[in-house]
Amino acid sequence: MMILSKLLIVASMALPAAQAFTSPAAPVARLHQRENTLTVLSAETPTTEDAKEGQAIKEFLQENYPLFESTIFSKIPNVYASLKNEPFTIFCASDAVMVDIDQQRKLQISDPRNVEITEKLASYHLIPTGKVTRERLQREDWTVPKTADGVAALSIGGVLTAGGELRVGRSKSGGFMGFGAKEDGGVVIGNNDAKIVKSVNVGKEGIIHEVDSLVAPDLIWRYFDQLRIPGF
Repeated sequence: MMILSKLLIVASMALPAAQAFTSPAAPVARLHQRENTLTVLSAETPTTEDAKEGQAIKEFLQENYPLFESTIFSKIPNVYASLKNEPFTIFCASDAVMVDIDQQRKLQISDPRNVEITEKLASYHLIPTGKVTRERLQREDWTVPKTADGVAALSIGGVLTAGGELRVGRSKSGGFMGFGAKEDGGVVIGNNDAKIVKSVNVGKEGIIHEVDSLVAPDLIWRYFDQLRIPGF
């Protein structure tokens, strides 16, 4: 009965989209429409050229972001076969970020009994049908009034990944204990403000943004906790 209850939780799970970018002045960039919660990418048989493209992307991630690729990104079914001559965006966490993840979280991610939630976590790091450049994320909207601080609004307030919506905002630095911080010209993704550190074009139509933390909503960890606690 307990196993059945856990399976029902997975089947009915629907993580809510972030609410911070719902204002008309900051629309969500809807680059990918999902039909269900756990996105399964196309499993069409790739051509030789498509296979080479997917392999090149895989090798780039394995060389530059090995822990992120092996632990998280590769858990998306058919992910490399799907990245064939289509624009895409990947948010990659560096090895330093992956090493700093709490040990309990690492065990939960690697536990095969949590495979559906790990796929969900990974899918938040991929926009499979749209190349979103850093310049696009930073573009300002001059058609609406500036904020009280004299700052122009961003033209988009979020992006729609394979996992769900993620907010887009401006990064801040300085201050003390969260007070007095000022915008520093950078961009953050998700409700945990994962800052884009650098960006690089990959393949024919892709771009990878290195971020300083995972971009998936913090809420997803609650599902890991409810579904399977390692050791029990």
